[in-house]
Amino acid sequence: MTEAVQNDVEVEKLNCRAIFGINGKVNFGLHLHPDGRHMIFPLGMKIGIDDIKTSTQEFIAGHTNNLSCLDLSRSGKYMASGQINHMGFPAYVILWDFDKRRELARHDLHKVRAQSVCFTARDKYVISIGGRDDGSVIVFDIETRTPICRSVASRGINGNPEVVNALNNNPSFFVTAGDRHLRLWSIQREMKKVNVQDIFMGKQQRRMCCVGIYRGDEYAYMGTYSGDLMKVALNCCDVVNVTQVGQTSGLVGAYGVHNPRKPFGKDCNRYVHGVRVLRIVDDGLLLVGAGDGVVELVEERKDINEIVFKNYPNPTCPMLKMLKRTKVNGAVSSLVEINPLEYYIATDLNEIYLLNIKTFSLKLLKTSHKKAVYAIVFPRNLSNVFATAGYETIRVWSTKRLQELLRIMVYNFNCAALAFSFDGTSIVSAWNDGVIRSFTPITGRLIYAIPNAHNKGCSALAISSTGRVLVTGGIEGQVRVWKIEPLRQSLLGVLKDHSAPITTLDFNKFDTEVISASSDGSCVIWDIKRLTRKTVVAANTQFMTAKYFPTGVQFLTCGTDGCISYWMVYNGSLIRELQASKKSSVNHVAINATGDYFASVGSDQMVKLWDYNRGNVVAEGHEHASAVISVAYSPSRKFFVTGCTDGAIIIWDVPEKYWGQENPPPVEEPIVEEKPKSKPETPSHPQAKSSRGNTSKGENIEGLVASTPKNNVCCVECPPITAISKKVANENCNIVPNVKTC
Repeated sequence: MTEAVQNDVEVEKLNCRAIFGINGKVNFGLHLHPDGRHMIFPLGMKIGIDDIKTSTQEFIAGHTNNLSCLDLSRSGKYMASGQINHMGFPAYVILWDFDKRRELARHDLHKVRAQSVCFTARDKYVISIGGRDDGSVIVFDIETRTPICRSVASRGINGNPEVVNALNNNPSFFVTAGDRHLRLWSIQREMKKVNVQDIFMGKQQRRMCCVGIYRGDEYAYMGTYSGDLMKVALNCCDVVNVTQVGQTSGLVGAYGVHNPRKPFGKDCNRYVHGVRVLRIVDDGLLLVGAGDGVVELVEERKDINEIVFKNYPNPTCPMLKMLKRTKVNGAVSSLVEINPLEYYIATDLNEIYLLNIKTFSLKLLKTSHKKAVYAIVFPRNLSNVFATAGYETIRVWSTKRLQELLRIMVYNFNCAALAFSFDGTSIVSAWNDGVIRSFTPITGRLIYAIPNAHNKGCSALAISSTGRVLVTGGIEGQVRVWKIEPLRQSLLGVLKDHSAPITTLDFNKFDTEVISASSDGSCVIWDIKRLTRKTVVAANTQFMTAKYFPTGVQFLTCGTDGCISYWMVYNGSLIRELQASKKSSVNHVAINATGDYFASVGSDQMVKLWDYNRGNVVAEGHEHASAVISVAYSPSRKFFVTGCTDGAIIIWDVPEKYWGQENPPPVEEPIVEEKPKSKPETPSHPQAKSSRGNTSKGENIEGLVASTPKNNVCCVECPPITAISKKVANENCNIVPNVKTC
């Protein structure tokens, strides 16, 4: 009975309007092309290239697993990337042509993980080091497109290398650093071998995570996890002997930041969580990024000599002077120079900042979820904004400005589902701590909270058009119906038929029925008024989504078997079954307002646009770099939004011929179409002002864009939910808490 996807209709390519996403956890993963126009970054299994001037993005695919390292050559002609793989499998290192966006060569000589990769000067070699399961150094010749030598990275008494960096002028030298590991290497191409020399560190033992080399290659700085900087004299000029005959590379000193407020012997400060990124702005002037988000501009002290610290009680000497300081959200993972005054800063929370070192002012450029995007919703009849649910946060985005407007934070918990009330005055969310939380859409303050809504956590949520009935689903398999009042939220009934977590809930057009999908392989249609079960459908799959057709006579389901099924509502009979994916599951579907087309996403990273009546795929998108788990259609039917497990969000433009036409029979359709006439934002301001004193109405989502300035994100922390705080929130819900601005 399963129908395969027919290919008689030409499948078009879906175009991206915007992509919010970057994998900031890859150290030194952000790069800027020498042309100053393209930004290169890793995202899942793909390399993203962002055109700054046109705000367009494209992705290059070729890896079989997530990227672990990325580098751009000095000329900008080549890119090199390495990946992480499962235990027992090799990890690929791929050389790319940047202009043609294609693969030039690859090798799989590393095991499990390619830890770090870099280009040498003049784009002559690609150096890559393996992880702890590999422990080797590979030198790849770009001219011949073959690896020329392989060597063991460290001795038995030293730890594993974690980062590799090449010298600025001589293409035959590079440095590896890691856990009690600091070595200087030279390449002999004719002999097809490498020579190595350990840099003398004395009694100083550190775990180094970043390397910064002077422009003249005389000295190098090493950032450590202990929070100090190691200055090293390289002395390298001989390929055969690595350094000059009779000399060796050695440590100059271990430096910390001087604190003039403390006495001698205690005036040395170290960076919290280590020095993660180091950039040499000028000889003696350093830009340091720490693990706690601190970014400092420091220089070596010239008013004091190192002889003064000969008997210093601490092995780290306060030889650095802090000039300027700021802080970003998350650990710094990349520092990229745009020009001598401006730098890009990437953090492990997937955010990119613009830093001006003259004024030391920060500007938040790009944001995204740091983990999976579990749900995406649009307000009713409003396509200007949409909300996403993820780990610790609810975020509201603008589709016109292409920026984040509001961020609501609940630490250490996942937001599994969320929905806008039909009048746009609240955002209702379900969390895995078992609490239902409702927030205002402009200031993000807490309106009410239902603690212990589900024993093992909430997993699904749906709200009626009146806003008075709320239906939630839990991980234990129960469906609970709540009555929502301005000062009270009461439980109407508990519906128990599923034996596994509820994945989705959806109201029909008339708010009389709710369909629940569960991973136990069944979907149940519930009568909300009588709180009884009406129809049950079952299949040999784990249902991921169940959505009503706009008229309410049919519903769509998708599951782990890769099939999309059409069902009748009145008797639960199967109408049609489409094989959407042969390899993986279909995670979510979204139907447009007319019911002519619907979008599906799956674990195969594919985004497909379907013709509902014909059952054909009319357009596809391939830009996601990991499994796609959420999708939402805009009320205007002109675009839809998808979210994946790596935190990326993509807005897809729908071709005009696939927008669909309004159905003529319904009488209510003209009324819904006339509603956007009151969409001008001028009347929304008096409504927001007059509703501040009314706790039942609150703010309206239509005024969010007008009340939020450009290039600014409003961040709000949700207070802890207890029995006492619940009463306080209900009684004083017109009080706005402190709003933090990023």
